[in-house]
Amino acid sequence: MTWFRFTCLVSLHARPCVLPLENVMFFNHTIGRLNPTSHSSIAPLVHLSTKSSGLNSTFSRYFCQQTHKTNTAENTRFSEDAKALISHGQLSQTLTLLKADLNSKNAQAILNLIKFKGEEKFMKLGLELYDLLVTSQISPNTHTLCDLMFLCNKVNPEQALKLFPDIEKYHIKMNKHIFSKLTYATKKTENKHMAKNLLEILKSGVDFTPSAQNCIGVLENLENLDDCVWLVDFMSENEMKLDKSTFVYLLKACATTEPTAGTLGEKVYSQLLNSPFKSSFLILNFVFQMFAKQGNINKSIEIFHSVQQPNLILWNCIIGLCAKYGEPNKSIELYDQMITNNTTPDEITYTNILTAIFNLGPSALEKGKQIHQQIRQYKLDLNVILFSALIQMYNKCGEPNKSIEVYDQMIANNI
Repeated sequence: MTWFRFTCLVSLHARPCVLPLENVMFFNHTIGRLNPTSHSSIAPLVHLSTKSSGLNSTFSRYFCQQTHKTNTAENTRFSEDAKALISHGQLSQTLTLLKADLNSKNAQAILNLIKFKGEEKFMKLGLELYDLLVTSQISPNTHTLCDLMFLCNKVNPEQALKLFPDIEKYHIKMNKHIFSKLTYATKKTENKHMAKNLLEILKSGVDFTPSAQNCIGVLENLENLDDCVWLVDFMSENEMKLDKSTFVYLLKACATTEPTAGTLGEKVYSQLLNSPFKSSFLILNFVFQMFAKQGNINKSIEIFHSVQQPNLILWNCIIGLCAKYGEPNKSIELYDQMITNNTTPDEITYTNILTAIFNLGPSALEKGKQIHQQIRQYKLDLNVILFSALIQMYNKCGEPNKSIEVYDQMIANNI
């Protein structure tokens, strides 16, 4: 092979280097293509030589720098052209621009321009360029998939979930950003199947720690209580805190006699005691209901007595639960405590206490008459529910004539 000495005047420190003639021609053409306006100023000087050597390090470094600068300039020009088309609403032309120079970087450039635009037309453009990539056998990368999911979540989260199978199909590594986009879409769509998929991903082991909000998005859409137990433990191990709405969700989910519900309920209540929501009357209402429905009404009563200055809602809740879950005498006892504490009862209070008296039967007739008198004393507006409770109470306690009297009063009041 014939070799030529090649000197490129690229700097004051340039030194000759030796390479084959065809390489000189290639580099000469490449540099000219990359920067045609300055082709003459950097044209190489070719000298005959019989030495054999590699590219001079100065030239190599220069060529790489020029290539990088040119690629950056080309990407910038593409982004500017795409931005101009998008700003003028020419979305189909934007796709045509991509087709003319199709690669993942240009597709990503377009996604960067549209991902924050919460309009369906931009989501459609994003999905079209994604389809263009995959049909051209250009595998989407992590950034492309993540940004497209972000765009879909702003318009239609269902579309983001449809991209989930592509993670495995194109061997995209799951990371916290993609996981976050999927959990957001799962929570918005209340997709139980996807929640289970995301849980299995966590169970299989990941090299990132999802945020508490991500875990909550999964947790609130799990149907199996055993799965909830696993995820609550996972969150606890990673020092993640439940938020108020999740406490409500879990307490409601645990309000059942299933064995797992008792296990999960205790875990949730334990976390509640270490949270800022432990004194929330709303949360306590659901705590009482959970333990009562699990068959542990005494636990509800115990927690109620630990509450300082309970409001009327909590009084009504615990009185009603005692009446419903086998502790009618406790219901009457709690009602008397409420009156002693100067808490004024309402229609719900009396409906609950009359239910307790109904469950006790004739032995509680005198208490029932006392309650009826207090209803008159507080001058409550009798509604159909309260009238019905009075009628049923008198009838169960062996006073059918009194039931008829109350019924006639209800009719006279056009109720």
